[in-house]
Amino acid sequence: MPSNGSFWGETAQLVRAVGRALGVTFRNFLRPPVTVQYPTVKRVYPDRFRGILALVYEKDTGEEACIGCRLCEFICPPQMIKVEMLKAAKRNYAKTFTLELYSCEFCELCVQVCPTDAIIMLKTFDLATTDRREMLLDKDRLHALGLQHEPSWATGNRLRDMQAPPKPAKTEARAEAKSGGGVEAKEPAE
Repeated sequence: MPSNGSFWGETAQLVRAVGRALGVTFRNFLRPPVTVQYPTVKRVYPDRFRGILALVYEKDTGEEACIGCRLCEFICPPQMIKVEMLKAAKRNYAKTFTLELYSCEFCELCVQVCPTDAIIMLKTFDLATTDRREMLLDKDRLHALGLQHEPSWATGNRLRDMQAPPKPAKTEARAEAKSGGGVEAKEPAE
């Protein structure tokens, strides 16, 4: 049987907790709603928002940027990317590129490892559907998405640069250059 002091202490704790919860409810009850009426009103995404995946074309030549190296396929945790390489005279291409968006974790690893920045994330998530088969994206659909929506700031090269070790400060580099470029060996004392 619990002691009388712990019963009143626990009861007081419960009343305080309920009071705090009701206080939050009553404060928010009088505030206007912040719901965005989605189909008619589009939400503005922050600059660093990263949504669905897409393939892009090279800006210089207009060719597809994917070289079919399959790094994205190998690094994908749920293994939802399938790529077949087509070897050509000048460079390789992706013969097929299939992405199962319904099982994507949006971990961004495929974007990080892409050497040509061919796979990117877009500033949208608008790909809702009632049919799961529409979430199985082939190369043509991924290219169309890349042309249709605004790309995110994050490309493979930018993400790799962010994760690289910092470069030495300019003052340290100048001091090293003046002293002869490195640590000099000291002669042992006799």
